[in-house]
Amino acid sequence: MRSVLTPRLALLTTAHFTVDAYSSFFSPLLPLLAIRLHLNLAMVGTLVALASLSSAFSQPLFGLVADRVRRPWLIGFGPLVAAVFMSAVGLAPSYAALVAILMVGGLGISWFHPQSAVLATEASERRSLAMSVFITGGTLGGSLGPLISVAVVGWVGLEHSWVVMFPGLVLAAVLIAALVRLHGTGREPGGAGTSSGGGSPPLRALKPVLRPLALLYLAVVARSAVSYGFMTFLPIHLHRLGYPVAFGGTALTAYLSMGALGGFLGGWLAEKFGGRRVVVFSFLGAIPFFLAFLVLPTVPGLVCLVIGSFIVQGSLPVNIVLGQELAPRHSSTISSLLMGAAWGVGALLVAPIGVLADASGIVAALTALTGFLLVGLACALALPSPREQARFAEMTHA
Repeated sequence: MRSVLTPRLALLTTAHFTVDAYSSFFSPLLPLLAIRLHLNLAMVGTLVALASLSSAFSQPLFGLVADRVRRPWLIGFGPLVAAVFMSAVGLAPSYAALVAILMVGGLGISWFHPQSAVLATEASERRSLAMSVFITGGTLGGSLGPLISVAVVGWVGLEHSWVVMFPGLVLAAVLIAALVRLHGTGREPGGAGTSSGGGSPPLRALKPVLRPLALLYLAVVARSAVSYGFMTFLPIHLHRLGYPVAFGGTALTAYLSMGALGGFLGGWLAEKFGGRRVVVFSFLGAIPFFLAFLVLPTVPGLVCLVIGSFIVQGSLPVNIVLGQELAPRHSSTISSLLMGAAWGVGALLVAPIGVLADASGIVAALTALTGFLLVGLACALALPSPREQARFAEMTHA
């Protein structure tokens, strides 16, 4: 059996690490940006929601394009745009400028994800584990982004945050040079592709799988709302409790890093026990730990939150592979729906949570967020069995 970590998968995972590091770069800086730009919690929540419009909701469009025009090297422009704009948050002179910077940077993030996810699963015969490696790279990047931003801003100041753009520019050049040889194909010989050469089949082929796809979509939305919400408000919550910005960045990095490790483990467990079981357990097992965070003192509560993140993020790569297996000929489109549009809806829910935080306090808002785990659990329990999953895949091939 071929090695899981092929050179192509290693490159794509490195790129995913870099892109997602830029996507979370601004999160621990929110306390400083809120003070400098005079933002309340509703404005902070709305900022995250608006930023998601470009980084998430444009992904289905890019996924459709990727299913029709196989030019894998074009994904190299994703880290380039993300690096230039996401690193410039410290230059924003106003709330509107900050929103604009994040939205343009989000387009780079969005551009990269759909086709890179398909290329990652095609890079190895062990699709679930390959996707876990790819997703773990991105999640680790997202988890280290806050630590990088705190370190850089502590070193050069908020107004010089742009210095972190250069690694992304180098990575973009390497990615384009490496993938330009795949011009017009984008898949390895014999790989489990979506469609070849002549474009993708009509989207009406997805009609037989709408119910399971909708359940997967809602499960991802629920998990994403929890992830984005805690990522947004945890640093502010800790800062208001008297902890320094660096402590909030470290706590956020621990929360996201353990989530990344959970995602890797989830892919391995899915190969042994099945994806549906992993998704169900990820929600069921995480609920008590998130609830413990809400009632325990700060330090033990953070320990529980980190464990909860480890468990709930175990379903992250599994959801995407389950979706791709429902309709293999629409892999890029499915990936964009579950990685982009679903994450985007989850991020949009942060805006009303911010309003709730202003009205009733951050703890009340985080309690409401935890309730989304119950929604995700209900959707996971209703997912089709492996036998039904195989039948759906046959229907979309017909």
